[in-house]
Amino acid sequence: MSRRMGRRSTWVLAAVAVGLVAAALVLPVATAGSTRHSSPAAVDRPWLDRKTPIETRVQQLLSRLTLAEKVRLMYGVARPRGVHSVGFVPGIPRLGVPPLLLSDGPVGVKDSCFGEQFPDNCKLGTSTALPATVSLAASFDPTLAHDYGRIVGAESRARGVDVLYGPAMNIVRIPQGGRNFEYFSEDPYLTGSLATAWVRGLQTEAVAAQVKHFALNNQENDRHAASSDADERTMREIYLPAFQEAVTQGGADSLMCANNPVNGVYNCQNTLLLRQILAGEWGWGGVVGSDYAATNSALGSVNGGLDEEFTGLDWGKWYSALPDLVRQGQVSGAVIDTHVRRILRMMFKLGMFDPGRSTGKVDVAADGAFSRSVAERGSVLLKNDAGILPLDASSVKSVAVVGQYADTAMTGGKGSSKVDPYYAVSPVQGITKRLGASAKVTTADGADPAKAAALAKQAQVAVVVVNDVEQEGTDRPTIDLPGNQNHLVAAVRAANPRTVVVLNTGSAVTMPWLSQVHALLEMWYPGEEDGNALAALLFGDVDPAGRLPVTFPTALSQDCCHTPPRYPAQNGSYAYTEGLQVGYRWYDAQHLTPLFPFGFGLSYTTFRVSDISVSPTLPNLGNTVRTSVQVTNTGTRPGTATPQVYLGFPAKSGEPPRRLVATARVPLSPGESKRVTLTVPRQAYSLWNSGAHNWDVASGDYTVWAGTSSRDLPVHAAFQVRNADGAQGIGVKTAGSIVSGRASTLAVTMTNSGGQPLLDPQFALRVPVGWTATTTGRVPTSVPPHTTAQLSYRIGAPAGAGPGTYVLTAHASWRGLTPGAAARSVSVTATAPAKSATGRH
Repeated sequence: MSRRMGRRSTWVLAAVAVGLVAAALVLPVATAGSTRHSSPAAVDRPWLDRKTPIETRVQQLLSRLTLAEKVRLMYGVARPRGVHSVGFVPGIPRLGVPPLLLSDGPVGVKDSCFGEQFPDNCKLGTSTALPATVSLAASFDPTLAHDYGRIVGAESRARGVDVLYGPAMNIVRIPQGGRNFEYFSEDPYLTGSLATAWVRGLQTEAVAAQVKHFALNNQENDRHAASSDADERTMREIYLPAFQEAVTQGGADSLMCANNPVNGVYNCQNTLLLRQILAGEWGWGGVVGSDYAATNSALGSVNGGLDEEFTGLDWGKWYSALPDLVRQGQVSGAVIDTHVRRILRMMFKLGMFDPGRSTGKVDVAADGAFSRSVAERGSVLLKNDAGILPLDASSVKSVAVVGQYADTAMTGGKGSSKVDPYYAVSPVQGITKRLGASAKVTTADGADPAKAAALAKQAQVAVVVVNDVEQEGTDRPTIDLPGNQNHLVAAVRAANPRTVVVLNTGSAVTMPWLSQVHALLEMWYPGEEDGNALAALLFGDVDPAGRLPVTFPTALSQDCCHTPPRYPAQNGSYAYTEGLQVGYRWYDAQHLTPLFPFGFGLSYTTFRVSDISVSPTLPNLGNTVRTSVQVTNTGTRPGTATPQVYLGFPAKSGEPPRRLVATARVPLSPGESKRVTLTVPRQAYSLWNSGAHNWDVASGDYTVWAGTSSRDLPVHAAFQVRNADGAQGIGVKTAGSIVSGRASTLAVTMTNSGGQPLLDPQFALRVPVGWTATTTGRVPTSVPPHTTAQLSYRIGAPAGAGPGTYVLTAHASWRGLTPGAAARSVSVTATAPAKSATGRH
């Protein structure tokens, strides 16, 4: 364990808001032990009535569960023979609770024999091997991401899977990260928009998405021990926004806490992340499940916010002890009920209790065609000198295809996301099929570069397929192509000037031969339709429309995090001291020219972005800023432009030079021009105020840039923000202990430290069932600048509530001076002592 594990976070969460704000007060209060139940024969099951509201059904069932049964729903076990889901939580047969099946993703549903009692009899099932998530991200297309999630969801449901581990959505912090191929991008906006669409698509199929890995799981080496240590602003602006969007706007039913600690506290018992931010501030009520072997304490995790534990082969290692901890008074029954309520809510939402729940069938051909379309739309044309591509199929009579994956499809990276595909089409097979009998296709595996070069010399065109190896559990030692592949490319190019290099990589690689080759295509890990997608791209059947979701450095030494303690870890800590300068933000701030910039990608045609305008140029605080640009196809072929909008902040803000805030995909015919309007919501130009622990907008001049990549931004416009609100806040505090059976005082405070009055403040307080809350003062009509308003409540805790944990949630809302200003939303969690009437804690 890291020596930093015991360190407690010093954050004090205040709030910044114009609109709805929530704050949770955590009060320790005990509950009695589990109640007795009638015999199974006498138990009716009203929760099976689909017409009853879900929350009512949850409470009806929860009241019938024994303590042992509640805990039984809180951890996975070894599966029965023949059940090949990765995770298995047995049901409660006497009450009609079905088992919960969870399986790996996110690039296709994966069956598993992991933990199988009879491994010799276990045969993995096949599924559609979709392109790696990074390929999907390169499409910059939320609609495609929605369909991707829907395909994974449909195939999951066809196998009876209830929860799918995905999407994986950590920010790509280092180019050598072992799971970069599973992640979306280095940018929070792009990651959030695509992951949210993915979640929505998957959950249309009555399968719960379990977004992962929360949080700051940005490297694989030492992922079980080394702490990811980041300051508050860096976490809020870079590493948490995409998760927030996926669970709040995407409505993800579940989330996976990661193996690594954050700021010295393991993720799966990190109260700040799981209770204060995820459940309290974001108001999310979904299920938190652990990554396998990510639980390190029963007491810490159950009180810290972990609902379900999964521990690999050592099933129930921690949570099987929960009944004893409840009986000993170390964990309250109310805490157990909170966790089980979330699990039951998800199961009811998925329709798991309803008769005739559909499983559906997999359309192998249709899903394969979709896989091919993702590979085509996510491939990035990085170089095309002398117009080598697209090739003319009618004139090409011989092609040499060489490399380790020339005659083998690259269906994915290694680890838990690896699926067994229904079928696989290699580059040789795809090109052979596309050219037909009129052309000769030869191949070599590239182990002998001289032999491959000789083969290439005899062909009209040479295609060299090179690859990296990314896998869960370990990072790449370098970003150089492994083995002799750089030598292979140089040898083949020397033998044949018409050489096309195809990259099957999960992230950036170095290219010492780049100046020698004329055509370069990044296809990532293209999935089961690898060869067919490659052929369609090479011969111009489709236009390569992908754009880089990650920056390609010239060398690893150019990246932000190539020395300890940033990376690798030092003394048990990955120090995120680069702060906000991650990905393209680093290269912009340091004035470095990468090999290929974020957002870059060529086409078989050309595009121009021009004539930018911004409205309004003096927005009221909270208004959406609309950016309009003219996008023109200046070439001779149809194609899809991807205009990108970046925002530059006032110099005093402390931000990197630019931040991606909007994108679009615009299909255009040759010579066609379209006016495109992209919106920049208030959150996109908000900054995290670490002093106020909340979001803020800086006054000053902003610049909106538009173009085709982070380094190709030919047009810009400006707008100005004046009289920013400053930091408003909401706080919760008690005058003393909350005492069961007696009335206690609680105060909700609203602080206005900005320059505008807050008008018509409204307060509300939500308390647990059986508690009471009564206001004892007048609600003010306004809160002037730099003042504080307060409303007191008399809180009554029932006499039966002893020491334990309950949550009281305070809400405050108000309007700003400007009518129609958009709402800002945050929350704050405070803790207060609580005791029983006898004085025992």
